[in-house]
Amino acid sequence: MAQLGATQLQDYFRQVPNVNVAQGVLGQSRVSVRGIGGVGEATTGLYFGEVPVTGPSGTVGDPGNNAPDINLYDIERVEVLRGPQGTLYGASSMAGTLRIIFRKPDATGFEATAEGQYAATKGGSDSYFAKAALNLPVVRDLLAIRVSGYYESRPGFVDNIRLGRKDINRSTAKGVRVLVGLDPDPDTNLTGTFIYQRSEADDAQGWFPSVATFKTDTPVILPFENNFRLFNLTGRHHFGGVTLTASAATYRYDIVRTLDFTPSVTAIAYSPAACQGYYGQAAACSATQFAAYNAYGISQTPALGYQPGYLRTRTAEVRLASAGESWLQWTLGAFYEKRRDYIDSHVTRAAADGSAPDPLQDISYRFVANRLRQLAGFAEASFRPADALTLTGGLRYYDYEKVTGGQTLLGSVLTGSVVSPYSERTARTNGWLFKANASYEFSPDVMAYANAAQGYRPGGANNIPSLQNSLVTYRPDSLWSYEAGVKSRWFGGMVTMNAALFQIDWKDMQVTARTGDGLFTFLANAGGARVRGGELELSARPAHGVELSATFGHVIGKLTSDQVIAGFQGAASGGRKGDRLGMAPWTASASAPYAWPLTSTLDGTVRADLTYTGEGRTGFNPADPYFTTDGDFAMVNLRAGMQNDRLGLYLFVQNLADTNGIASRVSTFGAPNLSFSIPPRTIGANIRLTY
Repeated sequence: MAQLGATQLQDYFRQVPNVNVAQGVLGQSRVSVRGIGGVGEATTGLYFGEVPVTGPSGTVGDPGNNAPDINLYDIERVEVLRGPQGTLYGASSMAGTLRIIFRKPDATGFEATAEGQYAATKGGSDSYFAKAALNLPVVRDLLAIRVSGYYESRPGFVDNIRLGRKDINRSTAKGVRVLVGLDPDPDTNLTGTFIYQRSEADDAQGWFPSVATFKTDTPVILPFENNFRLFNLTGRHHFGGVTLTASAATYRYDIVRTLDFTPSVTAIAYSPAACQGYYGQAAACSATQFAAYNAYGISQTPALGYQPGYLRTRTAEVRLASAGESWLQWTLGAFYEKRRDYIDSHVTRAAADGSAPDPLQDISYRFVANRLRQLAGFAEASFRPADALTLTGGLRYYDYEKVTGGQTLLGSVLTGSVVSPYSERTARTNGWLFKANASYEFSPDVMAYANAAQGYRPGGANNIPSLQNSLVTYRPDSLWSYEAGVKSRWFGGMVTMNAALFQIDWKDMQVTARTGDGLFTFLANAGGARVRGGELELSARPAHGVELSATFGHVIGKLTSDQVIAGFQGAASGGRKGDRLGMAPWTASASAPYAWPLTSTLDGTVRADLTYTGEGRTGFNPADPYFTTDGDFAMVNLRAGMQNDRLGLYLFVQNLADTNGIASRVSTFGAPNLSFSIPPRTIGANIRLTY
């Protein structure tokens, strides 16, 4: 990751076949694996060490779009588990699981590292970061503390031509991570972890192709703010051939996000039907009434949505696992999660300069609150009936309850909302997940396997103004994945090749639907899908100092039934049987690093990285006015420098060809094709120090 210059999720995971990170506004990252992704609870589990983390639900119950994007500094490794991981990792791991493993405190010796970087982005602002980590043995072989901290300023390259603001998508991230490790005896370890990260952006992160490349003309300023705090205590004890692991965590995620409501308020200000609602009459408005209503509506613009929210989560897990090498390996455990999130949704008239006024000048106001409780028990066992054959089976029992409530305290015809009392709905489900795997080692260098696994994610309830009762709740969706593959080494380990083919059958898909007036989106179950694909990973060491690698991923996903939401005409623009799913069909990457001795104490290094993301689609039907595409771009990064165990000096170029790569794109009411791009060509220098 250091050689890649990776500091956030999308920097690293483009290197992994069939893994996509759709980056949106600050603090919004949607991760998909093998084409399985979408609105609602996350389809891919994200773990910080032993702790599963997610984001706030927002107003539309979409925590999967708010994965915390922690800075990838002082990391031991990242694990990418593709395919359903439901038996061991539970809900929201139906597509796979990503685990970020932090470097642990070491009570045997002192260590200090530091890193700095400065870069210039074409047509945008400069960027820089400073990072440092310290490992301090407090009591040798017993107690140690590891502290890391960072500050990063990311480049801005989007301009608001209406407000005359340049590089508005600049953002900053700062944070600290503290790990305390205690080893009272050789068989026992306790690790306490504290993480804090604050991310901020002064304005919008996206731009509109209808205005110009990297340009927007929104009449409001749209800042974002995210604060993430996590506390975790994990203990391990080895006894009698068994390892006991217990982990308890609490984390808090606070956000403030803003949205441009000017297009929708303006459109409704010119609506004759809205005029009738404004006056509460059955007859059409007179010319005088319409003129007065129109003047009132326009007077409330520019308008912005101001949405502060928070998430509070507690998790606990305990498991027993066999230790050592034997014909039988097993894991048995239990998991608990309690989650509570809340968001205020204000639509307010903006201040004269386009910012949120203080105090707010509300046009309408509502809030949405969610509570979720999950309990699970799981078990997995592997045994070897023969030396080369391993059979594995796993199961998980889950039970969850999710309560969604909300209230509209101030309504307005201009936002399609009416005052309503507090109401809440409950969704609950329990059931079983299963997994089976067989692997055979033809030799110490070649292993083949076959796998069948099940995954699911919870359902829930919508809290959308005036949504018909039959559409308030939605069910869980689930899938079965069938996979076969081979892992191999060749020519004495000089070449490694891994390959896999898979089929995924997905039912009761959670999808986005839109109310008839286009103002609100909600979640519903509609249709099923089948995804087929494959992956190939190659690496080779043809000569000393040279390590070549390449990955390829391909998926083909199609609906297996019409995407129809019963009783809701507004879903008619959904897909039909045989329509393609929206995932990027191709991913590819290649890396070519080379190192050679410059002096007796210093090596030279050069590196080239290429990644490609195929075209993705939001929606099924190109005739849908909200249908759009993203992806379909390649990026080349170059890096060169000198290094040894204590010092690294590098020059780099990211996005060498200055590609306008659309990482994600979304169309909403009055805001078509809002685009979020990778940065243009960026040139910089990096230094790393280790003591």
